Amino acid sequence: MLSILGPWLGLLLAAAPTDDQIHKFIYPAPATPVSIVDPSYGASVVHISTSDGLTLAGIERAPRDGMPVLLVFHGNESSAMESMRWLEPLLREGYGIVAAEYREYAGNPGTASETGLATDADAFFARARQLAKDGKLIVIGHSLGAAVAFGLATRQKFDALVTIGAFTRLADMAPEDQRARLHDKYDNVAAVTTLKEPLYLIHGTADDTVPYRQAEALRAAGTHAGKAGALFTIKDAGHTPASQDVAMILQAIAAKLYNGGKTVKVTLPQTVSLQPF
Repeated sequence: MLSILGPWLGLLLAAAPTDDQIHKFIYPAPATPVSIVDPSYGASVVHISTSDGLTLAGIERAPRDGMPVLLVFHGNESSAMESMRWLEPLLREGYGIVAAEYREYAGNPGTASETGLATDADAFFARARQLAKDGKLIVIGHSLGAAVAFGLATRQKFDALVTIGAFTRLADMAPEDQRARLHDKYDNVAAVTTLKEPLYLIHGTADDTVPYRQAEALRAAGTHAGKAGALFTIKDAGHTPASQDVAMILQAIAAKLYNGGKTVKVTLPQTVSLQPF
């Protein structure tokens, strides 16, 4: 999740926090080292080299024949291990996965920043492309990870971008009087206009971390720019929707990709509604 929204944090920001405090609000990096959460996943820890000389640990699992690879960027208080747990239903179906981990997170070296996480994303993208071979590659980003994924889409080409609980801009998540102090921008609205792949937004109506209206704003940006995609709204879901609901939506997206982008008949949870761009 993106902690910077909490009302308690607004009080802290009003007290003129230091740059270090602001950094920790945006990047409250868990320290637990990357490890395999369940051996039955058939996954392994992978070490990725970035272009600026860091070696980062993440998690990967090769796909079964004919299945896509998911490149996953987690939220700011989460981890690659949580990505694996959350997407377990798809692992059971044979999807491949590269669960990216960031610098400063989970014992990885370096200091997190928008530029740094972009460098990390490019490195994990190269690994995911290698794992996918000629198959489909779907990039998924949750919360802060959605911003990382949007940034990746401005630099790389893949088959689909899926965001969960995405915000519009980082500045929209901070108290107005502190926005000028943010060094990182994460402007997802601007990124939408550059997309070459279809965009699928997933957002819960009860998200109290990133308000649902920000998903509507991203959808409006996609519609205005003539982009392909849709907004999947999950009624009464919070910032981290149920694993099974997310899995069914991703299966529907994959089915459309494998059908050449044509309309397909899929079964979605009754709580999920679909609004195309």
